[in-house]
Amino acid sequence: MRRLLLCLLLMTSAGTALAQQDRTEIERRLQALREQIRQEEARLAETAEAEQATLQTLESIERQIAIRRELIRSYRERLEELARTIDSLQQAARVLSQEIEALKAQYRRRALHAYKYGRMHELALLLSAQSINQMLIRARYLSRFARQRQAKLEAIQQATAALEARRQELLAARQETEKLLQEAEAERQRLARLERERRRVIEALRAQRVSLEQSLAQKRQAARELESRIQALLAAERERQRAREAADPSAAVAFAELTGSFEQNRGRLPWPAEGAVVEPFGEVVNPVYGTRTPNPGILIATAPQAEVRAIFDGRVIAIDAMPEYGTYILIQHGEYQTFYSNLSLVYVSIGQEVRAGQVIGRAGTDAEPKRAGVFFSLFRGGQVLNPMPWLRPR
Repeated sequence: MRRLLLCLLLMTSAGTALAQQDRTEIERRLQALREQIRQEEARLAETAEAEQATLQTLESIERQIAIRRELIRSYRERLEELARTIDSLQQAARVLSQEIEALKAQYRRRALHAYKYGRMHELALLLSAQSINQMLIRARYLSRFARQRQAKLEAIQQATAALEARRQELLAARQETEKLLQEAEAERQRLARLERERRRVIEALRAQRVSLEQSLAQKRQAARELESRIQALLAAERERQRAREAADPSAAVAFAELTGSFEQNRGRLPWPAEGAVVEPFGEVVNPVYGTRTPNPGILIATAPQAEVRAIFDGRVIAIDAMPEYGTYILIQHGEYQTFYSNLSLVYVSIGQEVRAGQVIGRAGTDAEPKRAGVFFSLFRGGQVLNPMPWLRPR
């Protein structure tokens, strides 16, 4: 019985420790998103001082909306985790309550037996023994009986203390749930106000069709130039790879192994930077006119100069700059390539071997084309791919 109680306590403690890890990670993300929102609100206030709707104003609002949606999603994730914790605590409390009742019933039976027969019964039992050996056996039995009764009492006390601890944890979890619900509701209201402001700005921007169409044309041209640039860089890299394989046949094997390893990690690759995706991959619909502009990657809004990390082992094959994307790094992973741009600082050099998770540079600031953030793309043989299914879910 005590072994069962110990196993139960260990299981609930392990579950609590795992929940604490999840909670710490979610709380870290929530704090980072709140700080991003604070910074974006400051930038929006600066642009609003001109009292004129501009593309920059709209982009600031779009970034805030995306970050707030990510914050609300993180709140929802935390609430779901709390709900699982509460269910687990309630289940543990039920099992502990049943265990306590069973222990109490057993203890009552033993206590009743001791009350009915008492010390005189034990003495009579010993004196009625027909031999010294039988007396010793009865003495050991009575001693074991007393120890078991004491053990039951201690088990009841331990289970009662554990139950009270779970009740306190349950109370704390419910209080945190109520607090998070209030915060999430406040964020939803702020998001609704931002979306109303977004509609107002869009209406004002419709009077500026010419400048908007020029901006959209530039983005479409930039996407085409990026793919052309990647194709040219890879053509040169293929020549270098052929030279390496001619000099060392094992280079071809290493190239193929790196390709296979990259593919095996689809859906588990780490993110290049912390932050919310404010521009998705694919055709982006313009909120003003409904026109579609191809987006060959994702824009992750980050804190200014946040760390940017390689998502997999590979070799740096290009470092350069483009007007629309700013400073970029291109890394080869066998047949796959990752593109990190809008960088304010670069920490690697062409030809350098990098490892997964290695810091290769810093995200942009407001001085870069896409402001505070990193633009990330994934290619295979120069053909652009949607990076989202390759990155680890969050």
